[in-house]
Amino acid sequence: MKFFEFGKENKTTLLLLHGADTTWQLSFMPFIEVAEKKCHVIAVAEDGFNTDEPYVDATSVTAEAQKITEWLVEHFDGKIDIILGESLGGMIMTEILLDPRIKVHTAIADGFTILEYPDFRHDLPKRLVAGFLADVELFAFRHMGLFNKILGEDIDAMIYKQASKTTLYNLEYSMMPYRYKYEAFNLSDSYIWHGEKEPGFKQVLKKMDHSRYRFKHKVFLNRGHGSLLLEPERLLKEIALAYRGYDKNYRAK
Repeated sequence: MKFFEFGKENKTTLLLLHGADTTWQLSFMPFIEVAEKKCHVIAVAEDGFNTDEPYVDATSVTAEAQKITEWLVEHFDGKIDIILGESLGGMIMTEILLDPRIKVHTAIADGFTILEYPDFRHDLPKRLVAGFLADVELFAFRHMGLFNKILGEDIDAMIYKQASKTTLYNLEYSMMPYRYKYEAFNLSDSYIWHGEKEPGFKQVLKKMDHSRYRFKHKVFLNRGHGSLLLEPERLLKEIALAYRGYDKNYRAK
């Protein structure tokens, strides 16, 4: 795992956590070129998707979160103004928020999902399912039309197709019996974003009880999973808006 910093002269800190099957460069580089003019940007090269360390495989969501947390405590005393977690990065973000040493003003989970895997009683079914899902991902890398249909957006340019089967297997295996930490959204000014084309985002809202978990939801019309990354200036404006705070759930054009 490595950390890359840009715009260090700026006061507002912005931590970027990319999703699975991509890298920090593929996901964030166009955005960083815009954001570094106003923010101190920290981009994380997560294990298994780090082109500088291709031999290092990811092990689990919690392991990734722990490494990032320790780095934040060491280098920033655990204080960050904004975290943007894309897809799987939003899940990592919730794990980071739950550490009492971490203080975050604004937490944004873009493309947050709630696909909870079954909790198998025995290890063999877990291994079989994890292996099957890893093979499905590798197949999707070779047939991006299927991937894009699932995500509701053409994000071929952001996919890191060199991820190892070990990394994909480890992440899938670690999701059984992982359960989402919705309570983390109560620990900061929290936001969940979705593109209108994302399948299943309405189930996220049904699953998350607004009476128990404090977050604001925003749906971006005519957009898919993580597609704001394709609009760097717009993304920076949306992050700034969230940092200032908004109170209503609404749909954005």
